[in-house]
Amino acid sequence: MAQASGSPPILRETSRRASIVRGLPPVGERDPRRIVRGIAALSLILIALEILLPAGTQIGFIVALVLAPVWIPAVTSFRGGWWIIGLGLLAAAMGIWLSLANASSGETSSLLLAVTTISQIGLVLTVGVVLWARRVLGEANMAFWFGVGLALGVSPNTPMFHLNPWKFGYALPVAVITLAVAFKIGRRWVEILVLAIITAITLFSDSRSAFGLLLLALVLVCFQAIPARSGRRLAALRVGAGLAVLAAVIFNVGQTLVLDGYLGQSAQARSVEQIDTSGSLLLGGRPELAATWALMQHQPGGYGAGAVPSQVDVNIAKAGMASINYAPNNGYVEIYMFGDRIELHSGFGDLWAHFGFAGLVFAAAVIVVLLWGLATRIANRTASGLMIFVVATSLWGFAFSPLLSLSHTLVLAIGLAATPALARVRTSRRIPGLVPGPVPGSDHPSAGPVRSRRDSQAETPEEWKEARHDRG
Repeated sequence: MAQASGSPPILRETSRRASIVRGLPPVGERDPRRIVRGIAALSLILIALEILLPAGTQIGFIVALVLAPVWIPAVTSFRGGWWIIGLGLLAAAMGIWLSLANASSGETSSLLLAVTTISQIGLVLTVGVVLWARRVLGEANMAFWFGVGLALGVSPNTPMFHLNPWKFGYALPVAVITLAVAFKIGRRWVEILVLAIITAITLFSDSRSAFGLLLLALVLVCFQAIPARSGRRLAALRVGAGLAVLAAVIFNVGQTLVLDGYLGQSAQARSVEQIDTSGSLLLGGRPELAATWALMQHQPGGYGAGAVPSQVDVNIAKAGMASINYAPNNGYVEIYMFGDRIELHSGFGDLWAHFGFAGLVFAAAVIVVLLWGLATRIANRTASGLMIFVVATSLWGFAFSPLLSLSHTLVLAIGLAATPALARVRTSRRIPGLVPGPVPGSDHPSAGPVRSRRDSQAETPEEWKEARHDRG
C-alpha cells in the first residue's frame, strides 16, 4: 500500500527535498531499500523482545545506540520528538544528581543507580529508533514488527503468566499485531471487527483495565466511521474534552459490568472489596497512589535513581495506604514496593521517585505529545484503532502501571502518536492541492535490582501475592 497516496502534493515535494539531505524517505512514503526496511524491522523486534544483559542493559538499547546516526535526523521530522528525548536525558542526569545529593541522608546503591539510569536512557534511545522506523516502514508495518517482538518475548515460565495467560502474556502482542494488520488493510469495518473480538475475549479474561481501554478504542473507531458533515471539522481541543467525558462514561459502564459479574466472579469480588475498603475502585485497586502522595509530601524533590528505601520510607508509605483503609501489613509493601528499590506501581510515581521534578516534566511532555497526536487524528478521522488502544494504554499506565511494564507500550505509543512536523502547514493558506486529508506519515488509506517488565505486571497487590505464592 503506497503511503503517499493521501498526502497533498506540496507536502510530498517539500518532504522529498528535505529527505535528500537526511537520507530518509519522504513523509508518508515507505523506504524503497529492502536492507533498510529489514534493519528497521529487526531493530523493532529486538527492542520489544527485551533481552536483558548485565546492569539493566538490553540488546535493544545497544541497537538503538548503534543506530543513533541513522535515527537522529528522523526525530526532527516529528513535533515534540527532541523535547521528549532531551527531557528524558535530563531526567536521567537528575536521577544521578539526586542520588549523590541524598547520599548523606539515605542509603544508595551504585548498581541500582546504574540499572535505573541505563533503563531511562535506553527508553529515550528506543523512542528515536521507533520514530525512524515509522519513517522507513510506515505506521502499520512499524507496529506489526514491534508486536512480533512482544509476542516472541512472552514467557510461559513467569508466575503471572500461570495466573492468567491471556492477561499477562498474549493480550498485548495479539492486540498490537491484529490491529496493525487491520490498520494495514485500511477498512474501518475490519478494525471494528478485530476490536470487537479482542474486547469480547478480554471481557471474559478477568482484565478490567484492558477491557475498558479496548472498549474506548472500539467506540472511537465506530465514531470515526460515521461520515462527517460536509465542511465541518472537529477542533483538536474540543476532541480532547470529548475524550475526557467519554473516558469517564466508559469507566462507569465498565465498573457497572464488573460489579454485576460480567467480567467474572473473581473480578467482581475483588472490585466489591476494593470499593468497600476505600470508597473508590481506582484508589482501592491502586493503593500505591496513596503511598506515592504520602512520600511526595515527605520528600517533594524525589529520591534519586540509586536510592535504597529506608524503614522511614516504608512507614510513611504504609501510613498513606492506611489512610484509605488499606491494610498494608501484608508483605506487599516491604517486599515488592520497597524490597530492593522504590517501586510505586505508576509511571509518574516511579519517574518522580527516581528522577524528581525532571521525571515529572518528562512525563508531562510525553503525555502532551500523546494527547495532542490522538486528538488531532480523531479530529481528522484518521486515528486507527491500534493508535487509540496503545495511546490509551500508555496514558492509563502513567497512573496505574509500573514504569518497567509501561515502557514498551509507551515507546510504541510515541511512535504512533507523534505528529509529523510538516503537518504544521495550514489549509487556510489555500495552497493549490493542499486539502484536508490524512496526517502525513500515516499509512492509513483514509489517512537483583534488575527487574524485568514481566515481573511488574500484577494489576493489584492481591495478584502480586498470589503470583508470589505460585512462585514458591
